[in-house]
Amino acid sequence: MEALYDVQICQKNLSQPSPLSHKRRYYIAAEEVLWNYGPDGYDKFTGLICYFHSESAIYFTQGTDRIGGLYWKVRYVEYTDATFSKRKIQPENMKHLGILGPVIKAEVGDTVLVTFANKARRSYSIMAHGVSFSKLSEGAPYLDGKFLLQRAHVKPGETFTYKWRVPENGGPSESDPPCLTYLYYSATDAVKDTNSGLVGPLLTLVGWLSSWLQKGIDREFYLLFSIFDENDSWYLNENIEAFTGDPSKVDENDEDFKESNKMHAVNGYLYGNLPGLAMCKDDNVSWHLIGLGSHYDMHGVQFQGNNIDLRGTRRDGLALFPHLSATALMQPERVGMFLCYLGVLVLEEIRHAVRLYYIAAEEVEWDYASNKTFRQVNVIVLLIFPFLFCSYGHIFLSQGDDLIGTKYKKVVYREYTNGNFTQRKEDGRGGTLGNPGQVAFMAHRLSR
Repeated sequence: MEALYDVQICQKNLSQPSPLSHKRRYYIAAEEVLWNYGPDGYDKFTGLICYFHSESAIYFTQGTDRIGGLYWKVRYVEYTDATFSKRKIQPENMKHLGILGPVIKAEVGDTVLVTFANKARRSYSIMAHGVSFSKLSEGAPYLDGKFLLQRAHVKPGETFTYKWRVPENGGPSESDPPCLTYLYYSATDAVKDTNSGLVGPLLTLVGWLSSWLQKGIDREFYLLFSIFDENDSWYLNENIEAFTGDPSKVDENDEDFKESNKMHAVNGYLYGNLPGLAMCKDDNVSWHLIGLGSHYDMHGVQFQGNNIDLRGTRRDGLALFPHLSATALMQPERVGMFLCYLGVLVLEEIRHAVRLYYIAAEEVEWDYASNKTFRQVNVIVLLIFPFLFCSYGHIFLSQGDDLIGTKYKKVVYREYTNGNFTQRKEDGRGGTLGNPGQVAFMAHRLSR
């Protein structure tokens, strides 16, 4: 999972504050869409076409028993009012949202009314983190005899209004950034619904300048890092019928077929196809990072070129886990095109620079105190101050009937010059530590 963000030198436009209200209304529909994970048709990092001999070919090549990079999915779409007749125009600076639903924003104490219209062909809902609600507005079902209540099962063609409130502990504190990042999603069947595409960002904040910008923030970016497992989507069979050459030859249990449908995406895009991550030098940038998925979705997100401020510390990355989110601030100082990528699999992110190390595990007799000159000093000291014989150091350094002494049998890593392991590579450091850097018994590259 990777994306490119672009820092430029440009003029700032100052906006005037708009009055705050205490009731936020959103009109959101679930709509089925034909989604392209690689709309540009090529890998932005290598320049290779996605459909031929490249790392990305496994995910984008259509065939007799392969779907390719085009899938039927469902996503949240915002409308202007309760008639759901006119879509709300998405601002240019929100084009990067991709598969994500519209951004829901509210301040502490606000009431949020979300009218949800289901324009898809099966039941869905909206469930949110970071807000409080009564049982009547909870979008998740329970096995309590009321499983099919409308709040958790909005049927096709129906609408339902969820009522949420932002509690004080749901908003940012003095030590937090101006807003906190959460998510909302469909929880009728949380696994299948989210793999099908129903997820969006939710912010609780202190104040904003307009309906889109936070107070003191020039640019906002929302990134969902998730493996969309199309094998666990409601639309798998439909995608097989629509996009494979011969649906009868598809083996849904084949591991290669399953892997080809696991889309390691940022906002629903692969291999740098995510658009719109452009900002200016010295902008105050707010990154809203969301985790979602299974136990495989434990990600280390890295920002190349510029640091982020996370919970008062400056760093170049952070950890994301499913259904956990984070807000990171950035004031880019370096101009250029930089990577935002996952560092959880280190070798996956090394482009054209594979390093091979030859490491052996060897048994040695290790002396924890090889310099014995201290003993000469100790003999003189002990003759004058015999009580020092009872020091703690004596326990570890003395050898006797019931004491081992300073020498132990151990096993250590040692580096060699080649795969024959006949000539050791000396670095003059000694010690039990292996060699620094990325150490692997076999260097390889992973395809994502």
